[in-house]
Amino acid sequence: MSMDEHEHPRKRLKSKDDKLCGVCGDRALGYNFNAITCESCKAFFRRNALKKKKMKCLFRGNCIIDVRTRRFCPCCRLQKCLDIGMKENMILGEHEKRLRMAKVTENRMKREERGKVMIKEEPLDYDMQPMADSSNACSSSVMDSQSSNAPSPADLFEHIPESMMPTDPTSYRQLTPEEHELLEEITIAYRETVGSSLPKNDPKQDESHFNTVSSWVNNSEFAVRRLIKFVKKMADFCRINQEDQIASLKSSVVNTLLLRSVAFYIVERDSWMTPNGEISTKVLKTTTRHGDLYDSHIKYCRSLKSIVNNNTKLFALIQTLIIFNPDAQNIRARDEMSNVQDKYLILLKHYLEHEYSFEFAKNYFVAILGKIYEIKKISDNHAKVLLQVDPAEIEPIMLEILNLK
Repeated sequence: MSMDEHEHPRKRLKSKDDKLCGVCGDRALGYNFNAITCESCKAFFRRNALKKKKMKCLFRGNCIIDVRTRRFCPCCRLQKCLDIGMKENMILGEHEKRLRMAKVTENRMKREERGKVMIKEEPLDYDMQPMADSSNACSSSVMDSQSSNAPSPADLFEHIPESMMPTDPTSYRQLTPEEHELLEEITIAYRETVGSSLPKNDPKQDESHFNTVSSWVNNSEFAVRRLIKFVKKMADFCRINQEDQIASLKSSVVNTLLLRSVAFYIVERDSWMTPNGEISTKVLKTTTRHGDLYDSHIKYCRSLKSIVNNNTKLFALIQTLIIFNPDAQNIRARDEMSNVQDKYLILLKHYLEHEYSFEFAKNYFVAILGKIYEIKKISDNHAKVLLQVDPAEIEPIMLEILNLK
């Protein structure tokens, strides 16, 4: 849809065409420093645009900047930021940050007085394949705190305001080339498998195909097959013994399905997005007839989404940590499994320090680990419902993977 070039930027954000970062081509959330960019390029510009020491290109000054290469040449990346119209004078100084923070605090107090809860959420990514590589910047939408499945304010993560983020580059961790490579590998693998949606026009995505618990189980076969493809792409998974591979895979299925429901959850409309449209979350309640299970599931979706938003890297890391769980049933080499999980815990910590600074990364790290711990309780409730299905109605692969025989 074409738009008037003089239209207000806030209105232009609603266009489905305004999705690509002008610097690297990644999925963009909106305007940052006067140009449409992804969160990675926004953070890069904020940290580097005001540096007194000029960057130098090690090549010819015309490096190709895209999602894969954007960290290879800071000089050409910064120049491209300037070329698309990003403005250095829009980076807030310390005095402006204090004023903005004071305004944020004032607005928060006003919202609390009105009895409202503010949920921070990124603009919707309708195709979700792959999801946006983004950090925490998000727009605000208001949800009535009286809603039956509305989490309390304590359940919702409060992102660090842009005005409080450090501008000193030394406040952020620089990932090693090995860490960059590993993170890219699992993110790409996630996008191509577990993080991808069902094929477009698949009839199973219609709400009428979710009218029984058995139909829910059978419709999850696609996600299970994608999970199997995901673990096969991971060298660390292929190195563990076969018995532990099977045990790990089986124990992570329900957790994976729950995590997928968070990835495709739309907070504003309380529904799940598919390529063919939306499916109301109420279907889960009417199908299972377990109101408590429905409430806990949707609260979890809302609370985890308030932390991760649509950051594919974080979803990939959480998915990986779920798989390498030393506490899973029937794991034999628990020490080995724990060591692999530690490797990705460290990668998660370092990535958060890279994105949110050493000062604030711990807030995100603790919140994410809390949600990984909480997912087991939610999935255990779902497992109890699965025991009520008739095995004769379940597809063979789901019988095997969920131990429903």
